[in-house]
Amino acid sequence: MSRTSALYELQQVDSGLDSRVARMRQIDESMGDREDLVTARAQHEEIAARLAQEQATLKNLSHEAEDTGTRLRGLDRQMYDGSIKNPKELGQMQEEASHLRVRVKTLEDSALDVMLALEETEDVEAEARKQLETAQHEQELYHASLIQEKDKLMGQAKVLQVKRQRSVAELPWADLQLYERMRRSKGGVAVVEVRNSICGGCHSTIPVSVLRQARNHAEITTCPTCGRIIYPLGEVKYEEFDHNLDNVDK
Repeated sequence: MSRTSALYELQQVDSGLDSRVARMRQIDESMGDREDLVTARAQHEEIAARLAQEQATLKNLSHEAEDTGTRLRGLDRQMYDGSIKNPKELGQMQEEASHLRVRVKTLEDSALDVMLALEETEDVEAEARKQLETAQHEQELYHASLIQEKDKLMGQAKVLQVKRQRSVAELPWADLQLYERMRRSKGGVAVVEVRNSICGGCHSTIPVSVLRQARNHAEITTCPTCGRIIYPLGEVKYEEFDHNLDNVDK
């Protein structure tokens, strides 16, 4: 295997590692709540709060109506059991009883209105809860698929790490240092393919003289435009990198 071919194989391993690490980071960032779940939860919380408020209002109205009714029944007993002899006092009690009857009627009407509104809100809350449960279920399935994907990527990354260690061990020190420097300065891509005389890094046309030098592969050849190491794919009969990521031994 030529020096360029060895570096090209290492580049493919590193690119494979980079892409998998980047995807695993994306997966980690995607493990939060999805937008549809956030929306469904907010809607349900809003409706549930309205439902709780209406339930509290109905409870208060019912309690007040019950207390007012109790007071009214007590006044009626006093007025009609003959215990009140003073006409003035009796008149005052009748007036108070009249006010209490109006108040009871008002409270009962209000309670009925709240009950009707409460029934509607209960239906809306049930639908919102159903949508929330659906969103939660869909997120669970989505997260499960992401976890499965990440597990697969981690397995592939381990295979690539072993392949990288083997590739690095076989490289001359100077070539490895050149490669690592170029990787840092060229966005992680030090070795690029050349197809039909076009550089895979900067997409410029490689001069014939440079391509001839790359075909001879006596020395490492770089693109005159972007400075990356070039690998004339299909023009130089290098051994292709084995992409099998299911077996470390391959």
